[in-house]
Amino acid sequence: MTQEEIRRLTGTDSLQTPCYIFDEEELAGRAQQTKEALASCGAELCFAVKANPFLIPLLDPVIGKYEVCSPGELEICRKYGVVGEKIIFSGVVKSYEDMKTALDYPVDVITIESARHWQLLKTCVVTTGKKAKVLLRLTSGAQFGMEEQTVHTVMEEIQLMPDITFAGIHFFAGTQRKGSKYEKELTMLAQFMTSLQEKYGLEDMRLEYGPGLGVAYFEGETVEEGVEEARRLAGFMGRQSFPYPVTIELGRYIAASCGHYVTRIMDVKQAGERNYCLIDGGIHHVNYYGQNMAMRTPVIHHIPAGDRGREGVLESGEYMVCGALCTFADLVARGLILRDPRIDDLLVFDRIGAYSVTEGSYLFLSRDLPTIYTYRKDTGVRRMREGIAAWKMNVAGSVEEGNAFCTKK
Repeated sequence: MTQEEIRRLTGTDSLQTPCYIFDEEELAGRAQQTKEALASCGAELCFAVKANPFLIPLLDPVIGKYEVCSPGELEICRKYGVVGEKIIFSGVVKSYEDMKTALDYPVDVITIESARHWQLLKTCVVTTGKKAKVLLRLTSGAQFGMEEQTVHTVMEEIQLMPDITFAGIHFFAGTQRKGSKYEKELTMLAQFMTSLQEKYGLEDMRLEYGPGLGVAYFEGETVEEGVEEARRLAGFMGRQSFPYPVTIELGRYIAASCGHYVTRIMDVKQAGERNYCLIDGGIHHVNYYGQNMAMRTPVIHHIPAGDRGREGVLESGEYMVCGALCTFADLVARGLILRDPRIDDLLVFDRIGAYSVTEGSYLFLSRDLPTIYTYRKDTGVRRMREGIAAWKMNVAGSVEEGNAFCTKK
């Protein structure tokens, strides 16, 4: 989606700021290219729903599996009509009811993150009389998954449970990773899985693997050429002749490039020796998931408003870009170079198709949640969700019925 297309859309009543725009064609191309790259070594593509659940209906024709990490995400899949055969029900905190809901769906496979998860699933299977397939998650040393000995303990019990099938191993070690850390991990995982196969006489199992391929977000970072990192990963697996079927779980790597966040300049002023540009969005909408906000400059485009005949407020130069929240923390860019910024100009944040749409601190200060759009060149914008009044979720009692706590007597 070009700056000119964004300028044209925001110059009409087609959309309002602040908002997210997800480019359907960019997303489809990115997902298809990633799928083809991984298919070269026989790997299947899985989309991590947490990266952006709004993209599910756009990705469904391409995606083989979805990783779902909460009951809420499972309900989103139900809303979109995702078939259970595509769902890997993951997540570190699962209750008995969560297990039962997943079996009732029914999902394709459930991950086991701990000895407690295993006990809950066993009880659920016995109580409901349903069958289950499981992936045992091997820990990388963090809070996710189980140590090797616990995996072996669960494996021994699985042999005694005819209604529970061992599907394979799940492993995820991090996110936004640089270099080829996956090479050591895949070598280790192949050895571990082979040891399981030999010890328990297994015939079929697969690896669900999250390599954490990174995305360039900030100025000065090298933007990956297409899906070269996915091709390198597939090339390594091919050369290694990885001995088991693999599902590659990716989130931001698929979603980031399709997203734009559009916000409007509401005020421009000077305080001390600094220039400030205040926008109608802020850190409650813009979050690069684990990155240091305002310590590095995101890729931002300045789109002047149509009428440039007005007198500029301040000269061109460096600006602190701050949001609409009344907190010193609401600083989205530090030292951004802007040329004659004026009220009603737009700032467009690129590569924001992953996480920000759900990860921001949306209820803080009761600012409205942004409208969400998708865009195609041939059909224009399509509204996926209206803006939501956050204040309704920050007041005690029912909004419709009124609030009795502060009623005058």
